[in-house]
Amino acid sequence: MMKSWVTTMFAGVLGLAGLARGGATGRPGAEEERLHFRPGFNLFSPAQDVQVGRENAAQVDKQLPILKDSAVEGYINQLGRHLSTYAPDNRREYVWHFKVVNSPDINAFALPGGFIYVNRATIESAEDEAQLAGVIAHEEGHVVMRHGTHQASEMILAKAPLAILGGFLGQSGSVTSQLLQYGIGFGVQSVFLHNSRGMEAQADQIGTYILYQAGYDPRAMAQFFEIIESKYPQKTLQFFSDHPNPGNRIRAVEEEIPELGPPKHWIEDSPQFESIKRRLRGMAAPPRPKPPRQ
Repeated sequence: MMKSWVTTMFAGVLGLAGLARGGATGRPGAEEERLHFRPGFNLFSPAQDVQVGRENAAQVDKQLPILKDSAVEGYINQLGRHLSTYAPDNRREYVWHFKVVNSPDINAFALPGGFIYVNRATIESAEDEAQLAGVIAHEEGHVVMRHGTHQASEMILAKAPLAILGGFLGQSGSVTSQLLQYGIGFGVQSVFLHNSRGMEAQADQIGTYILYQAGYDPRAMAQFFEIIESKYPQKTLQFFSDHPNPGNRIRAVEEEIPELGPPKHWIEDSPQFESIKRRLRGMAAPPRPKPPRQ
C-alpha cells in the first residue's frame, strides 16, 4: 500500500515537472510567446532565485578579485540595467546588480536573481559597446530563463524526489544550507555557473532579442563570441568551459533577426564605453590567478 502511494505521488511530481517545462512563469507578451521565450521546470520561486543568487554572490565576492572603481562599476550597472528593461519574462524581484572582476581572462557569468559578473578583460576585448552589450544581454538571458535554479531543480528531482513533497524549499532559513544537503554547492564552482549547449542557445536567443529591442546590432553578440574564440584562445578557456558553444552562433542570430522586426539604425558604440575602456587600460595589470593547491 505504501509503495503504491509513493508511486502515485512521484508520478504526480513528474507530471507537474513536465507541465512546467512547457509553460511560462507569468504571462508573456505576444512577441515573446511567438519566439518561445519560456523558462523550464523550476522548483524555486523568483524570490528564491534572488535569495540563492545573493547567498552565492557573497561567496563569489570572497573568491574573486572584484574591481573597486566607482566609474567602471557605475558604467556597467547603468548599461546592464538599461538592457534588463528589454528582457522578456523579467520579474520585479530581480535585483540586476553588476560587478567587474579584475581578471586578465575573458569571461562573464550570471547568478540567479540578476547578479552578473563581467571580467575586466571582457570589456577591454570588446571592440565597441554593442559587443559588450551583447555579452551582458546573453547573461541576462540566463537569468530570465532561470537556468541556474532550473538545473538545481532537476538535480533535486533526480536525487530526492520525495523531498519535493515535503516542501523543503518552503522551510525558513538559508537556501544554501538546504541545497548543500543535495550536493549543490555555492561559489565559483557551483552548478549555477555551468550551462548546457541548449541553455547557451536559448541565452543567445534572448540576448539577440534584448539587443534588438535596445537598438543595438543583434549580430554584435555572436560576432564577439566568434572574435574572442579565434583571437584569444588562451584567455577564453574558462569562458567556453562555462559557456559551451551551441554551434554556429552567427547563423542562428541571422535567422532570428527577421523574426524580431525590420532593421533599425543600430547603436554600435558610445563615448562612455571608450572612456571606460581607456580607464581600464590605464590601470595596473590585473593579478594572475593563483594556481590551485596540490
